[in-house]
Amino acid sequence: MVRDAPLFALLLLALSALSASLVDAREYGQPTLVLPLLDSLEQVLRFFSENTASINVDGMSGLRVMQGQLVDIRNDTRVWDSLSSEIQDKITAMIEIPDTIYAETRAQMAQFDPAYFTLFVPALTRPVRVDWRRRSLNLPTWDIVREAADYVMTQQEQTVHNYTESNICYSNILSNSKCEISKFCANMLMRPNKKQYASTHQLIYAQAVEAQGCSEELERSLQKWYAKSVDDVKEDLCRNIYKDASIVYARTNPASTLSDIFLEQNAVCLSAGFIEFLRFDWLSAVLSWQRMNGCFGLEVDDANPVTGRRLLMERSMGGGCGSHISGLATTYLSTFLKNLLFLL
Repeated sequence: MVRDAPLFALLLLALSALSASLVDAREYGQPTLVLPLLDSLEQVLRFFSENTASINVDGMSGLRVMQGQLVDIRNDTRVWDSLSSEIQDKITAMIEIPDTIYAETRAQMAQFDPAYFTLFVPALTRPVRVDWRRRSLNLPTWDIVREAADYVMTQQEQTVHNYTESNICYSNILSNSKCEISKFCANMLMRPNKKQYASTHQLIYAQAVEAQGCSEELERSLQKWYAKSVDDVKEDLCRNIYKDASIVYARTNPASTLSDIFLEQNAVCLSAGFIEFLRFDWLSAVLSWQRMNGCFGLEVDDANPVTGRRLLMERSMGGGCGSHISGLATTYLSTFLKNLLFLL
C-alpha cells in the first residue's frame, strides 16, 4: 500500500496539471513542488533510520549519492539563498542523516557480505559528488508502443550482463590512487547499445571515475583509444537509456517488476544533468510507489532476500521493502530536486 500524506496528494495534484516541460515547472512555486519532494525524502530516510539492521551496501550507496546531491544544493549560493528557511532547514537536517545511518549499519553490512562491502567501502564513507551540468539529448523518434510490446525479449538480454566485470572496474577505480584507466574497463564503458543495467552500469563507472577525481585521466584515455570525449559518451549512454526508460514506462506497470531499473535509469542520467529525464509524469509514477512506511519495494521473498545480481543485490527489509530500490529512490528524488532547483 502506498502512503497517504497531504503533501503527497498535493504534489500529485500539481503534477496532473503539468506537462513534461521545465517551462511549466517555473510557474509553480517552491511549496508546490519542492516541499512535497522533501517530504517524500524525509519519509524514506526515516524508514532507513528505523531499519538499520537490514540495510545493504547498495542501499547505503544510494544514501551517499543523495547526500552528495543535497550538499551540492547547499553549496550553490544562488540556489541556496533563493530557498525559504523551512526548506533550508529540511535539507540541512537530511544531509546529516546518512552519516548516522552508516555508523549504525557499518558492522552488519560488513558481516552480511564481507567481500561486497570491502569492494565498495570507499564509496560508503562520505557523500558521493557527481559531475553535473545542464545537458540535453538530441533525441530521435521511436515507435515506443511497438517496442514496448516486444519488451520481454529486451528483458531477457539482461541475463548476459557481466556484473563481475563491472565490479572489477568499480573496484579498480575506487582503490586506485593513481587514477589509472585500464583498456579493459574503457572497453566495458564503450560497448554500444547495451540495455537496462548494462547501460546504467556503464554510466555509473564513468561517474565513479569522476567522483574519485580522475576526470582528466578518463578524458585522455577515451580520446586516445576511441577519439571520443567523456561528454560524448555520457550523451550516447543517456540517449540509449532514455529510450529504454521510455519503453519501461510504456509497460504501464513498472512498479511490479521494472521499478528498480526505471529508478536507476532516471537517477544516473538526472545526476549527470540531462533535462529530458526531468519528467513530471515519471516522477508522479515513482511517488505513487512509495509505501506508507516510507520505503519502496519489489516482489522479494523475505526468506530468500538476495537476488544474486550486482550492483543489484537486493536485500529485503521486511514488509515488501527493499534496500537497493529504496536507496535508488533517495538518489532519484534528490537528483530530481537538484535539477529542478538548479534549472528554475
